[in-house]
Amino acid sequence: MEFENAMALISILQGYIRQGELEAQREGRGARSVNPDVRVVGTFTEGSAPVALKGRDGVIWLTTYDVDGRLPLVVEEDLGVSGEELVELSVAEEMFWREG
Repeated sequence: MEFENAMALISILQGYIRQGELEAQREGRGARSVNPDVRVVGTFTEGSAPVALKGRDGVIWLTTYDVDGRLPLVVEEDLGVSGEELVELSVAEEMFWREG
């Protein structure tokens, strides 16, 4: 999920943590057992599109898309999809919610 400021990033991280807590509760583990790894990778420059993405095993990636819409390879490998595919899914989801 793309974020434009600190509050948006905090909201995204809280959402991912809450998802992890709910998963832990369903599996019979305590919610306090949720403490995700946060990994930062990529080139953060003015004009880049920073994103927070949830990967395998609860890892949270803070990264950016490059000018061609690609994510760093290590992130794409962990997610199992390319940056381009992720953008296409996001656009499709946005259109779905708009059309109701």
